[in-house]
Amino acid sequence: MSEPEFVQKADPEEVFAALSDDTRVAILRALWDAEGDILPFSALREAVGIRDSGQFNYHLGKLVGQFVRQTDDGYKLTRAGMQINGAIEAGAYTMEASLEPIELDSPCPTCDSDRTLHYEDDTVRVECASCTASARFGVPPNVLAGHDRDTIPSVAGRYMQSTFERITDGFCSFCDGAVDPTVGPMDEFIEAPEELPDDVPDEFLERVQNLPFVQYDCEQCGATPSGSLRAVFLSHPAVVSFHYDRGIDVRNLSIWDVAGFDPESETICQREPFRASATFTVDDDSLTLVVDDHLDVVEIERDRNA
Repeated sequence: MSEPEFVQKADPEEVFAALSDDTRVAILRALWDAEGDILPFSALREAVGIRDSGQFNYHLGKLVGQFVRQTDDGYKLTRAGMQINGAIEAGAYTMEASLEPIELDSPCPTCDSDRTLHYEDDTVRVECASCTASARFGVPPNVLAGHDRDTIPSVAGRYMQSTFERITDGFCSFCDGAVDPTVGPMDEFIEAPEELPDDVPDEFLERVQNLPFVQYDCEQCGATPSGSLRAVFLSHPAVVSFHYDRGIDVRNLSIWDVAGFDPESETICQREPFRASATFTVDDDSLTLVVDDHLDVVEIERDRNA
């Protein structure tokens, strides 16, 4: 049996050029508003509001194949057409938002100082007031729109966790391509800043250098999303059951308590062969996952002290 074959049927430049006209965007929006129904040519033209049948047919023809599927009964969106509309609804192309910094309830796991959440340029950024620990990830404006200021950290956190789950399932959050994880010392992935606050102790730098760092490399678009071990493993079956057995639903946990790089809960056990561990604690009980440099779990340790 032959392997499935996938070929690129159009150049990216040609695809985006097809969206360069307002009428074509209006056609995609009209089919989106049809909520999956097939629209005959006349009904679609009326919905778009174009009187000239020839002109309308010309623009529609530029969309058929890539964004619009033609059937015996009329026209409907392809998956690509739905994704374009989804991006429009998400505000990725049409909305802009910013907010004043919000102080998080949980302190920095690296140095125990206060942290603040910032949102600008479609990006959530969490920064520590004392050390250089920080995190950033993209959030479409519509994810936060309509929410009270006090709930924004929780909403952004849930979105971040859903993104982690998709990546750990093997799909790029940007292009849906396959991703390959790598685990290693943080200083192999991130360059240390040239200037650090004068009050940062050497002990802190040593602890950070021994932190494991997870990076995913997308084979399709080259994106390199990254995160901490505990954030990546929050949806792991062993972690989910460990918390559930103690009356905790991991879906209700604050991602900000596990997303940061915590030297007390994440560490590099050995370099050759590479081993790193992530520990989850509830009261006096703990669960530790030990992984190799490909993020495969090679050992699970449970410590029940109650």
